[in-house]
Amino acid sequence: MIARIVIAVVVGVVVTLACILLGLILVALHIDIAETVGHFLQSYAAVIGILAGLIQFFTGRFHLPG
Repeated sequence: MIARIVIAVVVGVVVTLACILLGLILVALHIDIAETVGHFLQSYAAVIGILAGLIQFFTGRFHLPG
């Protein structure tokens, strides 16, 4: 149970950071649609990360070895 929580938190943090980074890259392209998607990703990165962590916790797609 603790392992599932730890993995879910790690997945949530990684997804949040990835959304922020991808959002920054898209905004830096200076293309209208890319800037719109980039701002969306930056604005909702925490929500997307929390949802990814919850999905990971309830589905258990990744497992710790051993």
